[in-house]
Amino acid sequence: MKQPTAFGRLVPRNDWEGDDREYANLSCTDTAAGRMVAWATGAVNAAGKAPHLIDRDGRVYRAALHPHDSDGITLEQAQKEVRVVAGLPLVIVRTWPLAKVKAHLAAGRGLMIAGRYDALPRAYRYQQRGAFLHRMFVAYTSKPGARLYDPLNPDVHGYGRWVPPQVIWDFIATLPEYGYVPLQPL
Repeated sequence: MKQPTAFGRLVPRNDWEGDDREYANLSCTDTAAGRMVAWATGAVNAAGKAPHLIDRDGRVYRAALHPHDSDGITLEQAQKEVRVVAGLPLVIVRTWPLAKVKAHLAAGRGLMIAGRYDALPRAYRYQQRGAFLHRMFVAYTSKPGARLYDPLNPDVHGYGRWVPPQVIWDFIATLPEYGYVPLQPL
């Protein structure tokens, strides 16, 4: 399958946190940051290439964190990782109103989101139990729905998953804090 594009950007492949060795199932923020950077740097030029694409696995981001954290990380720690690995800023936003979140995603700007995993309906979770905080990346919303990157999704050949936007709104209502990397031009 040819790599899809949207909003003039390459749609990144999934990254599964389950392959992050010693950080497996503890690196959702690192993995979401990696997908955010890949989206932000994936602008396609006239030749159909993304010359500034930075597409690294979540474990690369986690390895950039010193001292190494043995459990999940904060957005502030992810901010440091993104600066070290990609040389880009990660903007942290607390408590945006839902209208602002919707506008940001409808414009294709991408957003790291957080919430309780069990706020997702079972059909959209990759683990039966979900009583934990989790971070994911949403590239954008459009007519088919929201393109969601769940670090627990083991399909490393996929390009995110379409979910109904209401699934996202219910998830973020449990922990309204966000992060994004400004989209990089060519």
